[in-house]
Amino acid sequence: MDAADLLAFKTIPELDISPDGTRVAYVVTWIDTEKDEYRSTIHVAPTDGGAPVEFTRGPTRDSDPRWSHDGRDLAFLSDRTGGERQIYVMSARGGEPRQLTSVPGHAEAASWSPDGTKIVFSARVWLEPRPQDASARARWEERPRHVTKAQYKTDGHGYTFDSRSHLFIVDLATGETKQLTDGDFEDRAGSWSPDGQQIAFARTRGGKGEYSWSDIWVADVATGAALRITENVGRATSPTWSPDGTTIACYGTDAQEPGLGDPMVRVWTVPAHGGEERRLTERYDRGAVLLPTPAITPGPIWSPDNASVTFIAGDHGNMHLVRAAIADGSTSGVVGGERQITFASAQPGSRIAFAAGDLAAPSDLYVTAWDGSRERRLTRLNKEILAQLAPVHGERRTFSSPHGGPLEGWLFLPSERRGPAPLLVDIHGGPASFAGNRFSLSYFYRYVLASRGWAVLTLNPTGSGSYGREFANGIRAKWGELDLPEQLAAVDQLVADGIADPDRLAVAGYSYGGFMTSWTIGHTDRFKAAVVGAPVTNQESFFGTSDIGMWFAPWEMNAGLTEGRETFRRLSPINYVDRVRTPTLVLHGEADERCPIGQGEELFAGLVAAARVPTEFVRYPGGSHMFIAEGRPSHRVDFNRRVVDWVTRHTSRD
Repeated sequence: MDAADLLAFKTIPELDISPDGTRVAYVVTWIDTEKDEYRSTIHVAPTDGGAPVEFTRGPTRDSDPRWSHDGRDLAFLSDRTGGERQIYVMSARGGEPRQLTSVPGHAEAASWSPDGTKIVFSARVWLEPRPQDASARARWEERPRHVTKAQYKTDGHGYTFDSRSHLFIVDLATGETKQLTDGDFEDRAGSWSPDGQQIAFARTRGGKGEYSWSDIWVADVATGAALRITENVGRATSPTWSPDGTTIACYGTDAQEPGLGDPMVRVWTVPAHGGEERRLTERYDRGAVLLPTPAITPGPIWSPDNASVTFIAGDHGNMHLVRAAIADGSTSGVVGGERQITFASAQPGSRIAFAAGDLAAPSDLYVTAWDGSRERRLTRLNKEILAQLAPVHGERRTFSSPHGGPLEGWLFLPSERRGPAPLLVDIHGGPASFAGNRFSLSYFYRYVLASRGWAVLTLNPTGSGSYGREFANGIRAKWGELDLPEQLAAVDQLVADGIADPDRLAVAGYSYGGFMTSWTIGHTDRFKAAVVGAPVTNQESFFGTSDIGMWFAPWEMNAGLTEGRETFRRLSPINYVDRVRTPTLVLHGEADERCPIGQGEELFAGLVAAARVPTEFVRYPGGSHMFIAEGRPSHRVDFNRRVVDWVTRHTSRD
């Protein structure tokens, strides 16, 4: 197996089930290796198990399919006219798609009105008109950047200080587009009321808390007048209406603890015309799982009798569909199993369609009855490539924490193992993310190494999500100090069990995992090789340069920058580089706004200045924080290949 094999895999990032529950429109994303680009097309699969058909074609990126309420048409986003995504509509019977919008910037999150005559969507509005002429546009892009807000850049999007996201409505008959919202806010995720007279949406607040605070608003379609209906929900997003139009459900965190790092996303309900918010899942000690892009995160799914909502939640490394009763907040599982559900769509009372993957394969498409019974698999997208690759065995294992209690981890092993193997400790990000039952193309090196005789451990130490609020919050102001002993204890157990060779240990991690790898090599010399990906190495500079630093760092350090200065410095790996005795490779995207490349630069410079170990630094032009998942395909191959080569070279017995 080689890192380049990841280029052959297909994924399902989005889907939508038809109103009658008989068809599922879903997106298949694949890689054009010649162009070093992504392509995506929309497919339609019958829910009775019939053969799927390719609905759209061409060298384009088609995404976000949405059925009209009568099931006759399908709206989707596409860049087929070049550059910016626009909304297209196509008959469910096939034919040529019709371009519906021509907005500057990308259209996002299209949603049909109940009568099928309009679509609401979001798009960016520039505070100053952008020149249309190419040369004038280039000069305009190079003008001085006057920043007045704390949140002026976003990872994956770059600078956002000169534009705002607002809602628009397009009329299908006339093509007329009108702007529904305005102001110095970010408006996203429009959801129509059952009568089509109002639209609920998420809006950021102004000032210091702009990024970490958002509220649910309701706008009148005819006049644009908007009413804020939540005040005590932090980061409220993805509103959905009850069928009777009286209540809105959404996701959000506790307003008393609004920091971006709060790992517990709850389901909330609020009267549609304003009133007291209610933590519907207050007694459910697991968090709802949101997509990285809030604009397309499906909101809670209402039952047809207004009695419950269904959502995706993380639990012990899995991601399941869970249903919460409106009456008392009690929860019950709908779709479970040793897997991670990544996207779901439902016709209430009828069927649920979802994408799910496990340790053996990336996500495929499934459908069940409303109660979760009669599950049917509709696709096997990667059957051929998986059959060609060397088999890798993955299993859940339980370890004993030195702090008491069990810890779960996932161990990848070659199909045929003879004696203790070299071990890579691969540390997940977050810290409130979690390892689990998922085939990860972002960290494809795990499978490459396992196919070549390695063992790979991904542990869920204290601070990981999917184990409850107390467990996730246990790492605050204890980064590295609490979880490094847990990682080392798991290594000791694998050595004692004869699985790991104590003389051939390596450590790697990305984002928070990059922090942990940097921290680890400054506090132990047990590892022969280290790969640090997009780390936090200096908490103080991270506070001021990350797109989330001003809110995330105080949450995680449990103090603001001034009063928490000692904690910020104590938990900065840069202050321990003189202790490092492990050959270290640093990998970082140059356009990373989440953990800016300066964090990697500081580590590299510190290690080079100490002049004690082999150190190399690889920078990926244009790479955002998530380039390992959605960046240039050739860069992703390079990233994975370098991890494999570095740990192999420095743990070799030769």
